[in-house]
Amino acid sequence: MIDKNEYQEKKSVRNNIGFYIALAICIVTIAAAAWTTYGSVTEYRQNTAEDASSSASEVKVNNDVSGQRYESSVTQMPVKEESSETSAEESSSEESSEPEQSSISEQSFVSDVSRDDRPTQPVENGTIIKVFSPKNPVRSNTTSDWRTHQGIDISAKNGTAVHAVRNGTVKSVYSDPMLGNVICIEHSGGYTAYYCGLTETPVVMEGNTVYAGDTIGYVDIVPFEVLDESHLHLEVKKDGEYVDPTKLF
Repeated sequence: MIDKNEYQEKKSVRNNIGFYIALAICIVTIAAAAWTTYGSVTEYRQNTAEDASSSASEVKVNNDVSGQRYESSVTQMPVKEESSETSAEESSSEESSEPEQSSISEQSFVSDVSRDDRPTQPVENGTIIKVFSPKNPVRSNTTSDWRTHQGIDISAKNGTAVHAVRNGTVKSVYSDPMLGNVICIEHSGGYTAYYCGLTETPVVMEGNTVYAGDTIGYVDIVPFEVLDESHLHLEVKKDGEYVDPTKLF
């Protein structure tokens, strides 16, 4: 038979062994839990740092895209300054152009002929083909009748330049159904000349000053003498009366 005391001792030993085993299991469990927690905390910190770094990169990228940067790394291109030589050239060009414009605006239709009022032929190399005849009628090829001729006809091809025979002032520019386009000029000496049968667009205008030899227009058509040889029809008055135009030149 087993002694009662011995049985109690064995039972006590078994209980102690169980306690230490349970204690060891608890310690191991606690250590495992602590290790797991430590690993989780470390991983969380790493993830948080990576997320923060990623966010910072995204912000920088976004800032780059939008053109707004907290730390500007853009290299400013140097502003090109115009050299003093270029400015001087432009200034010189502007200054030199002003006299040219002024000289152009001051140009007139006056020719190089002397302005001393020496009489000039109304057309160059022209020949009088119909004389001044205020009393004796002459036959008109256009109207097929006889009528007086208040001026002279000087042969000239269409487009031939017509010149002022003396210095004077343009009194009027107008169109007449019989005489065509007319330029009326008041010349020195009290003479008023009517240059008839000119082109539609005159060279001079009312109020212009002209000098002997200046081009005032170009030969075109005299309606009431349209069947005659191409010519300039010139009429002259003095004190309101028709006079021979050849007195002016």
